[in-house]
Amino acid sequence: MSLLSLIQTVTALLSLPVPATVVGSSDRQVLQMLALANEEGQTLASAHNWQILNEEFRFTTTATQSQATAIPSDLARWLPNSFFNRTTRRPITGPITPRQWQWIQAQPVYSTVYLAFRERTGTFLFAPTPPAGQSIYGEYISKNWCQSIGLVGQSTWQADTDTALLDETLMALGLRWRFLKAKGLEYGEDFATYERQVEQARGNDGGSTMLSLAPQPVDLNRVNLPDGSFGV
Repeated sequence: MSLLSLIQTVTALLSLPVPATVVGSSDRQVLQMLALANEEGQTLASAHNWQILNEEFRFTTTATQSQATAIPSDLARWLPNSFFNRTTRRPITGPITPRQWQWIQAQPVYSTVYLAFRERTGTFLFAPTPPAGQSIYGEYISKNWCQSIGLVGQSTWQADTDTALLDETLMALGLRWRFLKAKGLEYGEDFATYERQVEQARGNDGGSTMLSLAPQPVDLNRVNLPDGSFGV
């Protein structure tokens, strides 16, 4: 669903004049719809780690604490516990807290085979300082919840032909209740319907792992290890 078709669908449902264009329109009501559509996209994108916004990043280390090329340009938030050093085949700890980072910096010598990282003022920081040439991989959530007709990711609507990456039904439901609220009209039932649909979409998004009441640690080198009754 494009931006134009989204606005046209919602205006038709609300018995409002259906616009022929959105971006560049001088109609104040259409401009309000555009602003609310941007608000809906940004809010919905931040409500859950949607798999459609899940991206992989990778970079090669330099022998410095600050890694200049590490942070993706469309980063919204990191996915913790997804970082690995593929050169050493070891996990990377982080993002660590400011307290943890400052504790590391306060040590006369901090030596470990496991790297830790944090982001500060838009800079990716490693401790201890890694050697150059190591391959770092991880995952993050992109801030780009819509895209241009040329499939370029965007964090706001820019043209009538832009399309949403997020669920179109949720976008339409969200725009509908936001418009009613902005106009001072009753929106409670529409908002309740929207919240139920968002919750259902979150539960279905990307699937989930099997849960066990007696989980065992994952050890790929000992997949045939018996659960118990060991000989003594």
